[in-house]
Amino acid sequence: MTRNMRRVGRPSSTSKEQILAVALQLAQQHDLAALSLRQLAKELGISPTSLYRYFENKQQLLTAIGESVLSVDVSALPAGLSHAQRLEKLLDQLRQQVLAVPGLLPQFNNTLPAEAMVATIAALAEPIKAIQVEDSLAVRHAQSLLWMTLGFALFESSSSQASVSGQFLDLPAQLQSTSKHLELENHERLWRELVERNIRGIC
Repeated sequence: MTRNMRRVGRPSSTSKEQILAVALQLAQQHDLAALSLRQLAKELGISPTSLYRYFENKQQLLTAIGESVLSVDVSALPAGLSHAQRLEKLLDQLRQQVLAVPGLLPQFNNTLPAEAMVATIAALAEPIKAIQVEDSLAVRHAQSLLWMTLGFALFESSSSQASVSGQFLDLPAQLQSTSKHLELENHERLWRELVERNIRGIC
């Protein structure tokens, strides 16, 4: 068992929330694709049969993990922020949550947490609506911001790998005038510039 992880109880006291909390810990520390219900049950100190009462298969578990990761907490925002600042904080929150679970996005082929994604789009749309943007346009803006954040998180995760970033180092001469300006490692700067450009275009 991982050193800083404690068992959360026997079948009679284990809740779905506790199971998901430990699953998230395992997903953050190991390869999500390798996570199994049997491994999770062992970490919890319960039998796989008990775990199946909450999640019938790994697909259901991955959907639940996705729902947790893609949910934003509006109540955690500091008071007194402008609408643009609220939107930026929510996008920052979402990016960090996605990055904390490596390999999450590629698992969404069959486990897309659609309900959580729509709820997050609704949360992102609120500060946009507050600046008198019509509802349907605000939702489309929010949808684009969600896709932008997920896409950047996927780029950030993959470009951190030497096998990926190395492919940009040996390019034909006609592309080097462009490639020399690429920033594959300064993710924070790229993220801030991307968010600023997109929010400025809305707010």
